Amino acid sequence: MEMMKNKPTIAGVVLAGLATGAAGWYLFGTSGGKEVCNKLAGSVKNMSEPIIDKAGDIISHLTGKAENVSDRVMA
Repeated sequence: MEMMKNKPTIAGVVLAGLATGAAGWYLFGTSGGKEVCNKLAGSVKNMSEPIIDKAGDIISHLTGKAENVSDRVMA
């Protein structure tokens, strides 16, 4: 009786595995897929650079604030 309850779940996992394998084959096994991967990597890099710059600015600002607090406490 328990096996009957798991059949839809097993079928879903098998289908998800097949879909993942097909997507992986397309992305890494074909020239069109490699082009898509390269475009995606370039887009991620372009989006991440401003975030990294902003994070660096925030860290510098907070470091300055922490140094000011430290100087006041030590004085």
